[in-house]
Amino acid sequence: MTSTRLLASAAALVLTLGLAACSSESTEEPTVVETPDATSSPEPTETTEPEPVAETFTMPADCTAVLPAARVDALAAQGITLTGGPGAEFEEYLPEPTREEAAGGISCFFEDAARPNVSTLTVSVAPISTANRAQIVTDLTAQGLNEGVTANDDATFWVLGDEQGPGAVHNVITDDAWVSVVNLYGGEVFYEETVLIADEVLDNVYN
Repeated sequence: MTSTRLLASAAALVLTLGLAACSSESTEEPTVVETPDATSSPEPTETTEPEPVAETFTMPADCTAVLPAARVDALAAQGITLTGGPGAEFEEYLPEPTREEAAGGISCFFEDAARPNVSTLTVSVAPISTANRAQIVTDLTAQGLNEGVTANDDATFWVLGDEQGPGAVHNVITDDAWVSVVNLYGGEVFYEETVLIADEVLDNVYN
């Protein structure tokens, strides 16, 4: 009877321990792992736009600084070279000053070797101020030139010209500069080249 009671007691003890273990396992709380919300958007990053850099007009010292080197080389390949104006062989190319020279600027004369003593291309640059800008615009308007504006809202005064008639002319008036290009030849092709040269001069004198 004694051994039977011991076995029964041992069995009861094992059963009690087993139930206690099950009870502790069932009461343990599960670990919660937080995962990022796939639908959440990242915080926007503020970006600072760079402020525009103001360009400054610099009057060329002489005619050797009016056109970029690439244009000078392209003209030379066609037999067209700088002949008259400050820094050229003939400083005083014309007996009277041009309108741009009268305004304190310079005029540069490029001749074709095949047509000496005739300016194939005349490129002028003059400074502008509030004192003379209105008068320059009035004078250009009085010539009956076509009027327009550039992409930068600078005023333009121009003539397309004709292959058999007058040459192409393009004037650009900025706040502080007057650039003019006169081509001996006219028509669509030569006018487009005249406009391109004027743009190159503007790029060259603003920095």
